[in-house]
Amino acid sequence: MVDLTLLKKHCKIDHNSEDDLLEEYYTWAKYDIADAVTDDIEWLEEQPLFRAAVYPLTAYYFENRIAFEERDLNYAPHMVLSVVHKLRDAYEIQFK
Repeated sequence: MVDLTLLKKHCKIDHNSEDDLLEEYYTWAKYDIADAVTDDIEWLEEQPLFRAAVYPLTAYYFENRIAFEERDLNYAPHMVLSVVHKLRDAYEIQFK
């Protein structure tokens, strides 16, 4: 579950009028990252690095008002892709 207060601080949002939209973008970001790493959402959300990717990606979607069909991690902030690679490695290590 998203810590909306912390996410809003990250996005520098000081109003409540778009909370529902921000939560929707968070959900999109969470599943986009999961698609790139693993289907195991529970494992993913337990990882300390997860917020390091999902918050900036949510902010990116919010700031750019990306339509659902136009979402693509190739346009994500560089740090998001870096964290996705680290999460992939961490997920694969547990099976070695």
